[in-house]
Amino acid sequence: MRNSKQVWIVIIIALVVLGAYQHGKLNAVSAIAPAKIGVVNVTNVLENCKKHKQWQEKMQKEQSEMKAQFGKMDDELRALEANLKLRTPGSEDYLNLLKELTEKSALADAKNKFYQDKVTAEMQRWTEGLYQEMLKVVGDMAKEKGLDMVIADELLDLPAPTLRDFMLTIKTKKLLYHNTNYDLTDEVLAALDKAN
Repeated sequence: MRNSKQVWIVIIIALVVLGAYQHGKLNAVSAIAPAKIGVVNVTNVLENCKKHKQWQEKMQKEQSEMKAQFGKMDDELRALEANLKLRTPGSEDYLNLLKELTEKSALADAKNKFYQDKVTAEMQRWTEGLYQEMLKVVGDMAKEKGLDMVIADELLDLPAPTLRDFMLTIKTKKLLYHNTNYDLTDEVLAALDKAN
């Protein structure tokens, strides 16, 4: 009887040890390994890629053309104003020139507003598209390198132009430090340039 109790005790101990081993093995398997992380300076990539520089050159050329057009309109408006000063206020010539000046001034203001709105919309559409391309390059590179995540790093420009700008940067800047060995910025920039 004593032997059968000892056998049962050994079986129970073996089951407890086996259960503890299995539990520990399951916990070890389900434990999450430390994440492999990369860092990219998004602003640096977006502002310095070849595609963006080409787009900027195109926009600068368009802006120069628009400045020339607005310059011609301004010259015409100044000529009308000078001509208006030579007329007798209230005369028919004066009123006709005043009407022409008012209409051309309003047209120039409307064209200027339209151009500003157009440039803003084009810049937004361009930046959003380029950002999407960059995200794809970053995702592909992260998979290739076996990274679990890539974090954006933005440089803090000091001194900031205003306290408001500084506070906004502090509130939006999430990465405070990283080892430069994890920085993928140059690789992402090269891959984005190569993709275009």
